[in-house]
Amino acid sequence: MTMAKESRTDLPQTDLRRTDLRMTGFGGCAGSARAVSLLFLLRRWRERNARTVAAPRLKPADAPSNTALASLAGGDLEERFHAWRGRSGRRYICSVFPVDQRAADAGLPEFAEAIVIAVGQDIGGERRVVAFLQCEYGANALARQAFVAAAVKAGAQQWHVHLLTADPQKRRAAIEDIEALCRPAVPVLAPV
Repeated sequence: MTMAKESRTDLPQTDLRRTDLRMTGFGGCAGSARAVSLLFLLRRWRERNARTVAAPRLKPADAPSNTALASLAGGDLEERFHAWRGRSGRRYICSVFPVDQRAADAGLPEFAEAIVIAVGQDIGGERRVVAFLQCEYGANALARQAFVAAAVKAGAQQWHVHLLTADPQKRRAAIEDIEALCRPAVPVLAPV
């Protein structure tokens, strides 16, 4: 294999000349050699960076565990969505529903395969977790009613519903992740 070095004549002749390197031949199969070299380099890059790509995102110590979505700031939907962060650094986007004491189930919509976070707010608007509920298909209606009653009694003012977790084990893991960062003693009801 030979490398051809060409200097560009339109650039000033200094010690820092711009050069182009090209493969001119490799036993008659320059294209396939180039492809093999590129594949080798790509595989090597993946191996070196696999740990950094797959590593969990760590939350900075001063980052809040719950925030409004910055992309919706100032818009009509700003109060309808909220994000909770877990100990792993993952963000869990939730739809926000107000607690309505006059409505059935205090305004908590009927969802299966969801995580419900009962949230209270202090005078300054700071949100705090009151309780969690893991919703599954075939849920016990009495357990759900008990959760709603206990959450409202404990000061819940909003229902934050996370719908994007795929299976019961992952929903349970997400609850534990959020719970670990928010408040370790938050009551969690079994799947209903």
